[in-house]
Amino acid sequence: MAEEKTLAYLHWEALVQSNDFYQADRFYEKMKAEQQLDAEVCFVMGLWYRQMQQHGKAADAFVQGLILKPDSSDLYYELANTMREMGSEEGAERYYRHCLALRPNYIDALVNLGQVLAGMDRIEEAASCFCRALQQTTSVQEMIAIAVELSAIGMADQAMHIYFMALLQEPDNYYLYSNLGIELAEQREFADAVFCHEKALQMDGENADLWYNAACTYSLMGEAMRGLLALEKAIELDEENRNYAMQDPELEFLQKHKRFWKLVKHTDKP
Repeated sequence: MAEEKTLAYLHWEALVQSNDFYQADRFYEKMKAEQQLDAEVCFVMGLWYRQMQQHGKAADAFVQGLILKPDSSDLYYELANTMREMGSEEGAERYYRHCLALRPNYIDALVNLGQVLAGMDRIEEAASCFCRALQQTTSVQEMIAIAVELSAIGMADQAMHIYFMALLQEPDNYYLYSNLGIELAEQREFADAVFCHEKALQMDGENADLWYNAACTYSLMGEAMRGLLALEKAIELDEENRNYAMQDPELEFLQKHKRFWKLVKHTDKP
């Protein structure tokens, strides 16, 4: 049986490497029926099913993996992500907590659980998750992400503190200045916000995200001309910003202007 399982695994692996999803799926089902699965096979197929939007099969694959390896924090984490994509906040919470019981310092699980709890209006629990994640990281990018989450649940002071801590660590991080500019604009500290955006753009003037963030701040300030120029540059550097701009509430002020709709090629809008 052990030799058969090894051969089955090698055959399945070859199908995965050749990117043959249809045959890999069929052979995975055969392996499952013949009880030749192992946790790694289940993990990979679960990720592949989710990528193919087959969430039910993805969840089943992760569950099959947990039957074989019940102490896998990664399997619990991906099962939780799948539940979240399926719209089951309760299921996502349950499996993120199982994941964290096995691996308490799993930053991504802490942040994702915090997002789920915030979506359920359990703000204090969400904040606790974000703060726990912050304690586990020295990465400025992760600090920025956590600051954004805290700001989103109304903890702007804590977010600002994180940004300033991060600045001490990486004073030349342009994304840090750009996100700090957004935060300052939301607090109506517009002069400081503009300074941060200009600082970021001095470091990388060809970054579409930085121009887009600046456009949002100018919009919040009621600065139509500067906002539209920044948005034009953001779209020039990345066409996807057309779609974002049409749905972004922070650009509501700019959306009142005809030039905005010309930029996003929706000239039929007022």
